[in-house]
Amino acid sequence: MVSHKFALEAWCEETWGQTPVDISEWAAHDDVLQVFIKLNRGVLIADFAMDVDGTLQCEEHLHIPQDRWNPGSIQAHRTSEGRVRFRHRSSEIVLSARLRAPEWGQALLEQWLIDQRGEALKPKDRSQRLSSINRSKLSIERNLNQARLTHAKSELELTQERLTSAERGLNSTRRSIEEE
Repeated sequence: MVSHKFALEAWCEETWGQTPVDISEWAAHDDVLQVFIKLNRGVLIADFAMDVDGTLQCEEHLHIPQDRWNPGSIQAHRTSEGRVRFRHRSSEIVLSARLRAPEWGQALLEQWLIDQRGEALKPKDRSQRLSSINRSKLSIERNLNQARLTHAKSELELTQERLTSAERGLNSTRRSIEEE
């Protein structure tokens, strides 16, 4: 991986205009290098072919921008051919499954994106932190008010009254039939 780090950084700068924040190897064997790359505002899953002289050529990649990602939206499944399919929305990439479980890669990518989102949403000063706490407090209060059972209790009482009324109506109908 160390020997490929400079080549991967050069490829990222040339293709994406930025140096990678972090690089994690998925698989490296023979003439294949498959990596996860953390960028400033997203992640990449890339599949490289290595030439005989060691030059990397990107065969395929999947870019997941931080602003189009939602927690849990990255899927990773082992295929019947023994490979691993990573999918985000309608895009996908298939990697070899020689080294790691699909869940490992999925968890790593999700964690990187969660960290990026956390940094983007982190309040910068005291007043922003206070505003954020007040919004959270109001949201919790609204949820607690909605969770109270007063409305459910009144609905239950109304339903019980209707059942009692229906029973009385059925009993009076039954009595009139029996009297005849």
